[in-house]
Amino acid sequence: MEEALKLFIHDIQNDSFYEAHEHLEAYWHTIRKSDHPLKNLCKGFINGATAFELIKRGNHKGARTLWSAHEKYLPIMQEGIENYALFYKANEILQELKKKHHDILSENF
Repeated sequence: MEEALKLFIHDIQNDSFYEAHEHLEAYWHTIRKSDHPLKNLCKGFINGATAFELIKRGNHKGARTLWSAHEKYLPIMQEGIENYALFYKANEILQELKKKHHDILSENF
């Protein structure tokens, strides 16, 4: 998970949202059918990156839907979880991107 998160962070820092999604999703596929406590958090971060990819492609409604899914899983991110510092850093970057695209992500459905 650590390596996937590092790649995810690198990608979102470089506006490579599709690649970020792919890197974390590859890891998520190894845990998605398990009882791993962070599988939904990973899914939420995948959705967060994908939301910004959809903004790049002009699909604002889809971006809002995926951003809501990202936010739904954020409460799982609590100090003490595995790789907390990396999740925290990734979330800081995503939250800054949200501010940049506030007009799109805050529109009513």
